[in-house]
Amino acid sequence: MTTQLETLRPALLHLHKTLLDAQRVRYEREYGRVESRGELLDLVLRDASFEWLRVLSALIARLDELAAADRVNDENGDPGAEVRGVIEKLRTLVRFEGNSGFTDPYREIIEAVPDALVAHVQLSRLLAAFGAPGRAG
Repeated sequence: MTTQLETLRPALLHLHKTLLDAQRVRYEREYGRVESRGELLDLVLRDASFEWLRVLSALIARLDELAAADRVNDENGDPGAEVRGVIEKLRTLVRFEGNSGFTDPYREIIEAVPDALVAHVQLSRLLAAFGAPGRAG
């Protein structure tokens, strides 16, 4: 399970960065150039244009917390219930289900930005295999 998380995390971060970059471009088309990383961070944290992306950010942060707390596996080597829950939420998001506030902008970016589509497909494959016996990632 830990190996699977170690494989999953970079794919999640890559998708997140691709989505963030695409959303920044969308934002700049409407409101003008974002001048600094600090300004971008403030937008990501507070602006409604980036609110949809916070769902994914929160799930990534939760996986990191669980991994850091060494709560990934129970005494039988079974994935913890919390990790399974986060993974299932991620699966739901990338299948365009369960969160219309996320799904609409996500789908628009996946359809418009080739790098986002590639990252989406890679993550979807990893999520499909996550937790499968005998699969390392």
